[in-house]
Amino acid sequence: MKRLFLAVAGTIAAGVLIAVLVTGGAAAPSARAASLTNGLFAYVATTNPGPLPPCTGNGDCTAANTVWDFIHVVNANHLTNRLTGGNRATWPNTFAVSSVDEKIFVDGVDQTQFDFTSTPPPNAIFRFWSGHWPATVTCPADGTACNIVGSPAVLPGENTAAFYTGWIHGSTEPNGTYVFKYTIHGTVNGNPVDLTASSPPIQMTG
Repeated sequence: MKRLFLAVAGTIAAGVLIAVLVTGGAAAPSARAASLTNGLFAYVATTNPGPLPPCTGNGDCTAANTVWDFIHVVNANHLTNRLTGGNRATWPNTFAVSSVDEKIFVDGVDQTQFDFTSTPPPNAIFRFWSGHWPATVTCPADGTACNIVGSPAVLPGENTAAFYTGWIHGSTEPNGTYVFKYTIHGTVNGNPVDLTASSPPIQMTG
């Protein structure tokens, strides 16, 4: 099934993944036991444990048919001192986010038709999501408007919901136990780092 991103026009198509970046939140118990990758780890907090009944997308979809996954990144790296402030994305030991891959498994089977990659500004996919990322914005030296957009960033010592995405269970989609798996791509001190995190199993009913 093709993804149809119609929410901006006031119509929500069943099966759409809606992505927004936010900050804040406390670590979940499972996160404390997670292994570190370059001083980082990720976990997923969900808003609706399910089961989720289906809807058609013809004005009948509600919060009962919807789940939101908040993908947290915890940066346990050391916070260093420096002479100048720079910006969030360039502070030492910061995790600068470049994109998030999404995969969906139903009863353990990879549903490749739902694979999707979300990217932040300045090359946002999709453009109407551009305000959904906590992008690092700086100002040009010529005194004009502050419009230089850099990467979203998770500073040392922060636990940030670096991304959240929603799923509305459509009546034409498979039923079963869904697991949403995310790969968060970024860099630390210029070096590539990939983090992975999965949602708890969520039952989608018929």
